[in-house]
Amino acid sequence: MQVQCPVCSAKYSLKDDTFANRSSVTGQCRNCGSSLTVNASGSVLTSGSKTATPAAMPAPAPDPAQATAISVSGRAAVQLPKNKRVSLSATGGPLTGQVFRLSKAQVVIGRAGTDIVLADPEVSRKHCAIEVHGQTALLIDLGARNGTYVGEERITQHELQHLSEFRVGGTTLMLTFTTAE
Repeated sequence: MQVQCPVCSAKYSLKDDTFANRSSVTGQCRNCGSSLTVNASGSVLTSGSKTATPAAMPAPAPDPAQATAISVSGRAAVQLPKNKRVSLSATGGPLTGQVFRLSKAQVVIGRAGTDIVLADPEVSRKHCAIEVHGQTALLIDLGARNGTYVGEERITQHELQHLSEFRVGGTTLMLTFTTAE
């Protein structure tokens, strides 16, 4: 069965035997970290709160139309680096000069209801996500209407390093890793 995270729209395939005589299963969205409880008919019963539970939903179902559904393998664990501060700085567009410090390793960027809110009319409600993997980060487009760009290239996902820039709507953001004080 297919289920979808109501927070970030990541899609997951659950096998019928996942429920093993249970009426529901609880897990964590691998994309945005929201807690999800799914009943045997595929309805999402609860969601939205971040959870520290180690239980996670299975790898998202492959769907080329959904960047959030791409399973990322062979990368370091999703975690902020020790002794480093990770930030996004607006270097172009209506928010130039604003700095957004990342307080967790997975953040969603969008116009409303996200970890980092960009008051830019060209930014989708849930535009893109960033997963920090130690000294690098993975930028993932969440199916945004206006797309996510690195240079002039529209991306579905792209690895970022210190001082990498990308554009969402009319806003250019730069990823920085600095020494924590």
